[in-house]
Amino acid sequence: METKVAGATSNRLYEDFEPYCKWITKEGQKILEIDLKGFKKEQLKVQTNNKGILKIYGERTLGSKKCSRFHKEIRISRDCDVNGIQAKFSQGILSIIMPKTEVFQHTKDATKEKLSFWGVQERKITTIQIVMGVVAMVALGTYVARVVVNKQHYDAFGNVNVVNV
Repeated sequence: METKVAGATSNRLYEDFEPYCKWITKEGQKILEIDLKGFKKEQLKVQTNNKGILKIYGERTLGSKKCSRFHKEIRISRDCDVNGIQAKFSQGILSIIMPKTEVFQHTKDATKEKLSFWGVQERKITTIQIVMGVVAMVALGTYVARVVVNKQHYDAFGNVNVVNV
């Protein structure tokens, strides 16, 4: 922790600290949990700006001239719905919920559908198509080989004529 004097006029000592944070990823959203035991809701601020930055800061008084404070800035991911960001403070934990945009969710789902055929990914589909092509070529080759080896010819009436060479 670092202690700083704010200014000559206030004579306050600020103790800057880095709170414990953890990320939780759930279906359709990311949650940032920050451990801020000892703080009150009124002592915290959560803001976003138009540059895609989430600012979180807080300050509380420890004594007559001593304060504890923190300041965090986090870049908001581009798949996040900035207008849907919510903050909740309960039992000393600040939870910031960042939902993914609907457009991103639909695009992701559409991409999965586009890249799948009966639940098979595109690379596997290509492999299956190649294998099916090889099987078809072998079957055709086998048929042609039988006709040539047996040297059978059909006349106009469907009768088989064996040709001796």
